[in-house]
Amino acid sequence: MTQYQQRVESWLKHLSQRYRTTLTLRDGVCALCDANGGEAAIIEVPDQSDSLLLHCQLPVLPEEITETVLRLCLQLNFEMNAMRGCWLALDEYQTLRLCSQHSVDMMNEQTFTALIEGFMQQVDEVGAFLRDVLMRVDAA
Repeated sequence: MTQYQQRVESWLKHLSQRYRTTLTLRDGVCALCDANGGEAAIIEVPDQSDSLLLHCQLPVLPEEITETVLRLCLQLNFEMNAMRGCWLALDEYQTLRLCSQHSVDMMNEQTFTALIEGFMQQVDEVGAFLRDVLMRVDAA
């Protein structure tokens, strides 16, 4: 485990107590689940990096990702107030994900916890916005 992974691991212990669940890095990755067992946030600290990566699947099915939706996602990436330092991306499975990257050196336990909780809130907000847009596109 790298020094950055060890630091994040110690912060995860605090987060574990807060959420009353066991959170730990496995191969540099930790998955946080929501109350329904769904993905709330994936935390990654790659071996050769000092970065913390956050990402989460958004409630958009691969078959819903049309050229119009992709264009909207790219436009949203440019909206700094809406995205708050996050961006939208497709993973290797064509799943739409909200992503964020931060330097571990710029954090402590409190900022880490605030970052994780803020990211999960951002996932909810962006996901709800995209669902609303998709319903309007389908209705048109």
